[in-house]
Amino acid sequence: MSGESDGRPVVAIFRSPVFHAHETFVRTHALGLRRYRPMVVGLEDKGHVPPELEGHILLPGSSAEALRLRLLSPGRALAERVRTHRPRLIHAHFAPDGLLALPLARRLGIPLVTTLHGYDVSRKRSRLISSGSLSWIRYGLFGHRLKAQGRLFVAVSDALRAQAIAAGFPAERTITHYNGVDLDRFSRPGTKPERGLILHVGRLVEKKGTAVLIRALARIREDSFDARLVVLGEGPLRPRLEAQAAALGLSSHVSFLGARRPEEVAAWMARAWLLAAPSVTAGDGDSEGLPTVLQEATASSLPAVGSRHSGIVEAIEDEATGFLVPEGESEPLARRISELLGSPRLRVAMARASLVLAEKKFDSGQQNQLLESHYDRLINLPDSPL
Repeated sequence: MSGESDGRPVVAIFRSPVFHAHETFVRTHALGLRRYRPMVVGLEDKGHVPPELEGHILLPGSSAEALRLRLLSPGRALAERVRTHRPRLIHAHFAPDGLLALPLARRLGIPLVTTLHGYDVSRKRSRLISSGSLSWIRYGLFGHRLKAQGRLFVAVSDALRAQAIAAGFPAERTITHYNGVDLDRFSRPGTKPERGLILHVGRLVEKKGTAVLIRALARIREDSFDARLVVLGEGPLRPRLEAQAAALGLSSHVSFLGARRPEEVAAWMARAWLLAAPSVTAGDGDSEGLPTVLQEATASSLPAVGSRHSGIVEAIEDEATGFLVPEGESEPLARRISELLGSPRLRVAMARASLVLAEKKFDSGQQNQLLESHYDRLINLPDSPL
């Protein structure tokens, strides 16, 4: 990792996997900083590092060093390697990684910021401890340390902030901050959407509500709408969801295309008539914070139909940029999707309103500028313009 400095204060962005393909928000955070210089600290390289961050990634130098970090006791060697780059604070994504980063921040004597994304607040403690995942078990047992000692907690929606405070995160140190998206990347001038194309994007797990959407599609097809569903994302439920579509006679109307690169997701958004985000609360309590894909849809001028679930209500203005429907119910979902499919005038009006919402709430440039002002206060720097 390069130790070169350009004079900006350094923020160490902490994420155990560097990076999961679907975690575009972590990369957007790192690449969007202007007055701060990002370095990334993690446990393992997942092979999705953008070129701009090459040479700015720090991983454990040995399996023993990684083990000590996992056991919440980072060794002196790792701390000194991080210290060489003189970070002014650490910003972790997800509370389990905040807990991992906490001893490192304390050893370095710098503040720790932790972004809360959803499951790390909503998943039941008993399910965390019984999950079989070391990361979740560790957080279930010792998460109280993070709540007591973390300097700032950043919830990705107002709904998640309220949940976090109810779960014991300190109200005075817990704020709402939208991740934001690069609006330019999702503009789609000159692109002609494809007739009846419904887009669904997300990891194929229970909380995404994909099973509800497939049931809704069966109802939509009964009404003779020329609709088809494209599903972008991978996950453990894919075989079950493919079987569900086949059982409902929808195999030729549902395409499971797996995980796609961010630029491919943007291209599919340009081709779609609408986005469907019918998220639900999973059996283990897992729920959304605010799906990034909904922020991307607003930037794409793409109307959305989503459930009244957590932060989704902050990304869809009901009957203005899309529709909100009861969580877990396929019939209302089918009715609202059908309404959008059947009305070009409504889709155009909602598309215009979506972009206005994106510019007002989800512009990553504005959001990163606001985030940097929070950094300033934590390290006692005066606020500065870009």
